[in-house]
Amino acid sequence: MKPMLIIAVNAFRETVRDKILYNLVLFAIGLIIFSLMLGEWSVFARQTVISDFSLAVMSLVGLLMSIFVGIGLVQKEIQRKTILTLLAKPLPRWHFIVGKYLGLLMVLALNLAFMTLVFFLILILIGTRPQANLLWAIYLIFVEMAVITAAALLFSAFSTPTMSALFTLGVYVAGHLSGDIVNHLAFIHKFGKRLPGTPVINPFTEKVIKGVYYIIPNMENFNIRGRVVYDLPIGHHYVLYSSLYGLMFIGIYLLIAGLWFNKRDFI
Repeated sequence: MKPMLIIAVNAFRETVRDKILYNLVLFAIGLIIFSLMLGEWSVFARQTVISDFSLAVMSLVGLLMSIFVGIGLVQKEIQRKTILTLLAKPLPRWHFIVGKYLGLLMVLALNLAFMTLVFFLILILIGTRPQANLLWAIYLIFVEMAVITAAALLFSAFSTPTMSALFTLGVYVAGHLSGDIVNHLAFIHKFGKRLPGTPVINPFTEKVIKGVYYIIPNMENFNIRGRVVYDLPIGHHYVLYSSLYGLMFIGIYLLIAGLWFNKRDFI
């Protein structure tokens, strides 16, 4: 664990000096403060609008940080050839991947905590006591960021920065849409014959869609913003199951990244 922790600390120190990271955090804080004005203009409850908008901003900025920081950290080592110095030491390559990943998680956790502090201060400013359930929603946003970061590291292990960003963004978008598509297929199977004009789904296409659903994580499992903001019930052990679901995909992505990185030639 010691070599991985050293790599993680160095990755953390390198990332916190990145100007892009500060710009994203400032952008997020600006949007969270902007939610104050949205709360004034909206016909809905002020607290509801601010909470919903702020959590959405955290999720969006977390996605951008996970993609750009997650991809750039490994690619910088490759482009600068500093990775040759690291790999020349008696250190398994998968230690490098896991160490970088842990360092990125530390950075993401720090920035998410800072945005949470601003969010809660705004709620206190308008005379609202922050609900404990908001912390569960923020925690699952962090789990989602952790999954996306693992995917970004996986793609950056064998692809260019541009393609890695596109692949990671594709995982995010497909992860949020896959559940709805599968539900739509189930609806067609159940009511398709009763409704005129319902399209016929090709069996091969259906298998491909279901295959994508099981390969790509369902990101909607980490989205409980609506339930928390509108004070809807959350199932027992839902957060625990979602955490284990995220950890499963994180482990798979890091395992594949480590295996691929171990075979890659940097000379």
